[in-house]
Amino acid sequence: DTQTKQIQEGISHVEKHFGELCQLFAAYVRKTARLRDKSDLLVREISLYADTETPNLKNGLKNFADQLAKIQDYRQAEVERLEAKVVEPLKVYGNIVKTKREDLKLTQSARNREAKQMQQLERMRQRNPSDRQIIAESELQRATMDATRTTRQLEETIDMFEKQKIQDIKRILGEFVTVEMTFHAKALEVYTTAYQHIQSVDEEGDL
Repeated sequence: DTQTKQIQEGISHVEKHFGELCQLFAAYVRKTARLRDKSDLLVREISLYADTETPNLKNGLKNFADQLAKIQDYRQAEVERLEAKVVEPLKVYGNIVKTKREDLKLTQSARNREAKQMQQLERMRQRNPSDRQIIAESELQRATMDATRTTRQLEETIDMFEKQKIQDIKRILGEFVTVEMTFHAKALEVYTTAYQHIQSVDEEGDL
């Protein structure tokens, strides 16, 4: 019973926290997508403004806008990767948890059958007709074997579940960091180029 309670608690913790993580990462991805959309508007406005300016500034602004647009392409890739490598794998845990709960239920009902058979046998022993007692003992034996088998299966499946959970959370959070680092590394390069474009505008030439 203590073991079952521990398993139930473990499954509940995973259900609660993986669910929360899934929702928060999904919200993070949506915010990133909104930032990409706002940045696209910014790119368009800089381009429109560039069309009204003197040649050197126009050229500098257009180049700057191009670099900013490139960053939004990287941001789009970031959104898609986070969705595929972080949010989706967390979503899967809804079904995994449901399956583990069902496994636990099967084990519980097998144990309950064993307990019921034990009580019946005890009652028969008190009444003492030997042939009925033999039948009850064989039924108890069958129920005990069933309970032992399902308990062993549950232990194996829970061990696998625990191992998988650790591997998955390591992989998912690792993917999150990798996707973010890739985006920021590329964005830093492009921002550097954007900065150089705008700083190299020849003021004197336009004046």
